[in-house]
Amino acid sequence: MKVSCCPKGLTLIELIMTIVLIGVLMIPLGLMCNEYIRGVVYAGDLTVGESLAMTEMAKINNLSYSDATLADEYDNTTSNYEGSGLDLNRQVDIVAGTSNNLKKVVVTVYKRDTTTEAVKLVSYVTDVAYGSGSGGGAVTTGGEADSLSVTGGTISGGKLQNIDMENTSATDDIIIDQVRVSWGGSNTLTSIEMDGSTRWSGAESTSGTTIDITDFTLSAGTSYNNTGRFNFSSNVSSVTLVFIMSDASETGSYSW
Repeated sequence: MKVSCCPKGLTLIELIMTIVLIGVLMIPLGLMCNEYIRGVVYAGDLTVGESLAMTEMAKINNLSYSDATLADEYDNTTSNYEGSGLDLNRQVDIVAGTSNNLKKVVVTVYKRDTTTEAVKLVSYVTDVAYGSGSGGGAVTTGGEADSLSVTGGTISGGKLQNIDMENTSATDDIIIDQVRVSWGGSNTLTSIEMDGSTRWSGAESTSGTTIDITDFTLSAGTSYNNTGRFNFSSNVSSVTLVFIMSDASETGSYSW
């Protein structure tokens, strides 16, 4: 009778060689995983950093030229900016040869727990007098219109947004009753927002039309930041506004 033998097991040398081979293969795999994780974290920091830098630039855009945080040689780092875990630095320097009328502002966001730059944005601010508002309009007919100051505002795609308004009267409220809206190109005005509320919505395709809005009352001596927004059906190249008050007085035209 023939007796079969048990299968041959691994020798000690074969076992050691197997362990060494697995170790050799695991080293590059481990390094690859480590680099992948670092890349994901770095990409996340870049995305968050860009958003934080743009947020800081938006704040700067709403500061007066004489603001203390826009003083020459201002250099300040905010740790854990906006609770993001990233640090943000703002540096301000007057540009040589501009008679102190132009400042260079550098915003830098650093990688997490390092002093290595993740994002850097550069902007310039200047001391320019625009009259009654940065849109370039001048008050023409007196009355309530004399007390309305309109500044800021940017066109982005199909909207004019971030318009600041202020009632400069220390004693009297004023009311915006209508807005005459003109724009460049073939487009349709779809809504007007002020102070967080939709004051008008529809489909107005005729540039230069006077829109009757739900009254917007501005309290005496009060500023309303980023309060005005005009939405269009598609990208708009230019917008001009004239504000008509409850006493029928009108501002000049503000153009963007």
